[in-house]
Amino acid sequence: MDRSFCASHGGKHWQHREQQAQLLIDYAEDGDMGVQLILPGELAAVSLANPGDILALPEHCESGALLRESEAGMQVLRFDARCGDVLPESLSVPLLGKRLEIQELEVSMSTPAVRKYFVVHQDCERAIFNIDGDSHGE
Repeated sequence: MDRSFCASHGGKHWQHREQQAQLLIDYAEDGDMGVQLILPGELAAVSLANPGDILALPEHCESGALLRESEAGMQVLRFDARCGDVLPESLSVPLLGKRLEIQELEVSMSTPAVRKYFVVHQDCERAIFNIDGDSHGE
């Protein structure tokens, strides 16, 4: 895909966001992390077996069981993780590399210090941060 798509997609994301997967990560000061993946429409059929299929956590973090529920044609997957006093320096999302049917992922990540909202697309080398219609803030 050409770079113009990646450069302009932020302004168009709102037009199809209901059809895209959403990953919500909430990280608390005490090292607790809540993770929720929302798979709408046809993406609801994507098979994921454990938390590591969604988010690769550092070795010092422990994750709970992957819980699933269906809501209005969507599959919602949730798990909690505990990372203790050592904040993860980075988190990777193996979900994008393994699941070709998921081309785009909207991410909302909040920590006690900052809240980030961005889109990751398979064809773009970087996350897209300037999302028009952004109700989450950056």
